[in-house]
Amino acid sequence: MSVTKRELEIAAHNQMFRAQRAEQKAADISHALNLLLNGSFDALHTGLTEDGAVHEFLIGVVRNVPVTSQIGWPVPAGQTENRRIILWKTTFEPTGVYATVYHEPEFRALPIQLDAESAYLEALLKEVIDKIPAEARKRSEFPS
Repeated sequence: MSVTKRELEIAAHNQMFRAQRAEQKAADISHALNLLLNGSFDALHTGLTEDGAVHEFLIGVVRNVPVTSQIGWPVPAGQTENRRIILWKTTFEPTGVYATVYHEPEFRALPIQLDAESAYLEALLKEVIDKIPAEARKRSEFPS
């Protein structure tokens, strides 16, 4: 089976897009670590799920970071943004604490990625999304 030039171009574009997403995730984790170390996260919401896990959602704003494309299109060099980072911390007793980091658009897409068996988790995520302020604000303006 031979591969056409167009198929190779599509595969290369898809690989580039996956690499950009991986770079974005690494940057988000780095920003989250800095926010955590500097006490710059604010509590957004805490909830329980049916499995007894405690889910804490924290939000922080990273200022003046280079803009990255969410869909693989080029972005003008030197363009910056204030990026909101959401830290999702889950505590399972007695086994431990787990954390995941998302930038805001990625976090907002989570409910539609869940399967039908996760209705309670989907409801929790939608509740958290509703609490995210409309725009980046000063730390003192985040909900408690």
